[in-house]
Amino acid sequence: MAASCITVVHVVASLDIGGLEQVVLDLVKHTDRTRFVPRVVCLENRGALTRRFTDLGVPVDCVADMPGGAVRRIVRLAHYLRAVGADIVHAHNVKPHLHGVLAAGLARVPVTLSTKHGRNSPTRTIGRMVNRVACRMCSDLVGVSADCAAIWHGVESANARKVSVITNGVDLTAFPLPLHPRTHAPRAVSVARLSAVKDPFTLLLAMRLVLDREPAFRLDLVGDGPLRADVERAIAGLRLGDAVRMHGALDDVRPVLGEASFFVLSSTSEGVSLTLLEAMAAGLPIVATRVGGNPEVVEHGKTGVLVPPQAPEALADAMLWMLRQPGARERMGRLARRRVEDRFDVRRTVAAYEQLYLRAFRSGVQ
Repeated sequence: MAASCITVVHVVASLDIGGLEQVVLDLVKHTDRTRFVPRVVCLENRGALTRRFTDLGVPVDCVADMPGGAVRRIVRLAHYLRAVGADIVHAHNVKPHLHGVLAAGLARVPVTLSTKHGRNSPTRTIGRMVNRVACRMCSDLVGVSADCAAIWHGVESANARKVSVITNGVDLTAFPLPLHPRTHAPRAVSVARLSAVKDPFTLLLAMRLVLDREPAFRLDLVGDGPLRADVERAIAGLRLGDAVRMHGALDDVRPVLGEASFFVLSSTSEGVSLTLLEAMAAGLPIVATRVGGNPEVVEHGKTGVLVPPQAPEALADAMLWMLRQPGARERMGRLARRRVEDRFDVRRTVAAYEQLYLRAFRSGVQ
């Protein structure tokens, strides 16, 4: 490790299992350690992914262990940033943006930047006021999609010159393509947290409509979350018990993706879904809602089919079309893989952030 390495502190709410947290894990995993020293600090709790960071030699700290409200936490976070010699603070989403940027200002950290991973934005008046201050203090504001970037300058009135897009990416070496076309009985897979924004109930209603016409069809649900009990009740109420297999959260989704004919996502909002990219990297065609960054990832009619959100009938029609078109599925799956190779490789994502770090740091220390 070079003596002149730049210390980058990622500020997150927690390291619970989720897309944002996986993005941060990929960033620190592939960061050039000859130039950067990554660290992570959590505002709420460390979470289930902490061990994966520490196994990479990345320290994980938590200011939630420190008593007090938001103001005291910001002050303590500033003390922490000074103690670890932070050169760059990289905040991820709303709460880390508000806390991390203000703390970085108190600690006189040379560079502060923030990434918006979804369409989230402060809703309370005080939050919006603090957010405007934090945006002015940041050197750069990143959106994981053009849709997210538009929130920075369209909704939050940030300086458009500070805003850029760096899309999420996946490690393609972890997703080798199948050697032969999928010939087993058609089944879909959905990998998503069981939360309101992922809208699993629209998917289950669509599944009921599909089964009424294709009784042999099956669905794998991968993920856990606060709506798990409600989802289990909905499965029972819709008489889907024999057709829907719940896996909970999995450390490795590749075996389930390998059994699938296509991937389905019923979210009401998205940034750039890592599970969507992973499915495409595995050579799966997509049925997804036309929300957030999904249209920037899925080319309708080419790599998948996009439908309106909260529309079970439209989702069911798209799923039926996909399962009845084996030739189209194979063609779309090949093109989906190629699209990820061309635009969503994690190494391109990391390289873009590293270039941003270096440019901002060189400007910030002058």
